[in-house]
Amino acid sequence: MAIGGLGGNGGDGGDVTVIRTGTITTTGKDSIAIIAQSVGGGGGIGGAGFGRFGADDDGGGPNAIGFNTPGGTKGTGGKVTIIQSGAIETDGDRGHGVVAQAVGGGGGAGGMDSLAMGQSAAGSQGGIGDAAASAASTDSQVWVKGASSYAMFGQSATGDGNAHAVDLTAGDSLFAQGADSVAVYGESTAKGAKGNITINLNGQYTIGGAGTGVAAMLVGGADNTLNNHSLLYAMGATPSFTIQASQFQAFQAFLLAPGPVVPTNAILESLLDDFSPLAITGTSGDDHVENSKSADTLGRVIGNMDLGGGTNSFHNIADASMVGLKTIDLGGGKFTNDGLFTNQGIGVVAKVDVTGGFTQIFSGDFVTDVDLNNQITDALALTVAGDFDGEAPLNFLSIDKLFAEYVLATGSAMTDSGITPTTLHPAVGFNFLTKVVGGTDLVLYADNPTFLELAQDPNSGTTDPGVFQIAQYLDDVEASSSPDNPMALLINMLRFLPDEMELGSALTRLTSHYAVHTFEMINRSTDIMLEAARECTGVPAYKDPDGRCVWASISPQAEYSRDAGAGTTSRDDVMKTMSLGGIGEVSQHWSLGATIGRTEFDSKIDFNGELLSATTGESWQAYALAKYADKNYFIDFAVGGGTGSFKGERDTHLDQVAFIPGETLIGDYLPEALLPGIGNSVTYTQKTAQFGGSARLGITQEMGVFYLQPTLQFDARWLRVSGKEVGSVAAFNFDGSANMYYSATPAFEIGTDIALSDIASLRVYGKAGVEFSDKEWEIEGRFAAAGNLPGNPALHLTEAVDSPLYRVGAGLELNGVNGVGMSVRYNGAFGETVKQNAISASLKVSF
Repeated sequence: MAIGGLGGNGGDGGDVTVIRTGTITTTGKDSIAIIAQSVGGGGGIGGAGFGRFGADDDGGGPNAIGFNTPGGTKGTGGKVTIIQSGAIETDGDRGHGVVAQAVGGGGGAGGMDSLAMGQSAAGSQGGIGDAAASAASTDSQVWVKGASSYAMFGQSATGDGNAHAVDLTAGDSLFAQGADSVAVYGESTAKGAKGNITINLNGQYTIGGAGTGVAAMLVGGADNTLNNHSLLYAMGATPSFTIQASQFQAFQAFLLAPGPVVPTNAILESLLDDFSPLAITGTSGDDHVENSKSADTLGRVIGNMDLGGGTNSFHNIADASMVGLKTIDLGGGKFTNDGLFTNQGIGVVAKVDVTGGFTQIFSGDFVTDVDLNNQITDALALTVAGDFDGEAPLNFLSIDKLFAEYVLATGSAMTDSGITPTTLHPAVGFNFLTKVVGGTDLVLYADNPTFLELAQDPNSGTTDPGVFQIAQYLDDVEASSSPDNPMALLINMLRFLPDEMELGSALTRLTSHYAVHTFEMINRSTDIMLEAARECTGVPAYKDPDGRCVWASISPQAEYSRDAGAGTTSRDDVMKTMSLGGIGEVSQHWSLGATIGRTEFDSKIDFNGELLSATTGESWQAYALAKYADKNYFIDFAVGGGTGSFKGERDTHLDQVAFIPGETLIGDYLPEALLPGIGNSVTYTQKTAQFGGSARLGITQEMGVFYLQPTLQFDARWLRVSGKEVGSVAAFNFDGSANMYYSATPAFEIGTDIALSDIASLRVYGKAGVEFSDKEWEIEGRFAAAGNLPGNPALHLTEAVDSPLYRVGAGLELNGVNGVGMSVRYNGAFGETVKQNAISASLKVSF
């Protein structure tokens, strides 16, 4: 449909009004759906093609197309109005949708040129006369499929004269996805005054074309406004992209539906190479873009902008979104962000250049992707001043290096009005802040609490000294090297935990409690060995005149538990010990002998009912024995040692850090993904060695049918433990630590020998003592991956030794024919946090 009000040679054009209801479908090149013109001073429809820009902003220029009409080209065009209700669909190059032209001084729709950049548009060259206002509106979809096509075009243009307002309103979507096509174009150009251009995009989509296609163009004008409520971008109709597998079936159904294809579920990052160079353009007018969401539309702009000269602005209103790709050229104007702004979408780190300033108010979000592996973040490079309030939601794409400082924005001047960096989930170990550096840079940094501070916080739920020690070690490791640090992943994962309680539990899991506890296990196995060795060096057996004795002993279930209370780890050990030995008199006062034994270990360490580690192992020990006795006084000695080997597994799992890997074209975030973790467990091996001696002084006093035997025992031992873990970033190496152990135990035993016959007796006894000893074990280790850090930080892990330790025991011993005896014993030990119970049995032969 083409309607024109044409002025004659030197005459005025009349007003043109088109009010139409119903769909329009055209096919073929140059098939325009609606074109309405009012041309003063001659002219008319001189072809169906339009140039890209209307000559220049003054209505002239080398590309302008004039119409040669007799007697000159003076005249004033009339007002042009189009009101269309009904869908429009055109298929063919230069098949425009809605065209409203008010032209003064000759001109019109000229030639068959394409819309390639720099080509001419309707207008005149050197015409004289005013151009009236033009307006067009449609409440239905306009879809132009061909190349070099406008979905909606409004123009008030003249040469020597004044242009007037252009008002365009799209009540539904505008699609112009062909090569070099434009979704909406508004122009007011003249050498005299220019009118205001107002474009209202109220539909769901406003999509420009491929190549040099643009979604919205503002040419000339005075005080221009683009009110966008739609999803606005420029891209061809057949981009390549990826979608989530879960969305594939739904997208297939969408492809089969009639109408334009908008890959709403496409991952935005996969489309970045398909967007056209510019989404919105302006020229000399004061261009103002207002981007806002409505109840049914997104209010979302994706792409680059070039608003040209003039005093320009872009206002991203609350709940709306803007995805900057590379450049936002406001000609020195200001971008105001009340909504969501992101560089190339979440999940992509990019820098966007802004020719102008940037102000974010309290409701605005500058979504910031952080790539610690490459030590970069999203950033804005401004040519004018920046002022940031609101929030900067941080999305960490990698965490294999430590957090440092990063410039979020740089400008001619910078103000931090209170922008708050936030994380996807609470992160107890990070305190992200911003500051202005040098007056020009907005810098993101972190003022983090130490791990020790976090561990010692009552909310951590732990009071375990070992946990505090690994917290201090982590602080030392973190401080030793940044941002390149072999333990960065582990450190960052800990800092991203949501609260002190989770961190306390994680630090407890990461602590190699078993490593230092092994000292306690092999020390106790020595106690059991020596207790059995004294089977024949204590009170003389009934009917035992020659002083020779051999024995075999087994302790099938020596149980040990340690519980230091709430907030600490608990230990539960089971030891099985078998030993053989013998001793015999070599002189009137001296007896010499030896013993050898093997102990099996099964140890578990828990925290709040959660298994932290499970260790199994064995040790072999051998001791030389000696006893000196004079009357009822005696002293016995044991000197020796042994070696052991252990293996086990401990829990090192940490919650992996979540991030948002991307978003769809319409701004829906993809489901959270997890960054790589450190490994859920480690396996370990240990080697042990010990050497030492024990001396016990005593006196045996007969008291009727009873005997009383007070003793004082001294022990001194050297113990060494080394170990290696594999399977996790949190694996430790324990290259070997030694401890000296000293103890003194005053005790007494009381018992009786009950004669059963001339050759058999039954001994019943009980004993008690108090052991005083060293206060703690200590082992030194380092993360296997952190052995060469500056300063060589090390973990010094300790475990307290209960002192005093209260020892009790009781036994029943049957001595029979030929000095053969059998016994059953109970030995217990109890401290502030420890209890130990052991049952043993032995067979001995005295001869």
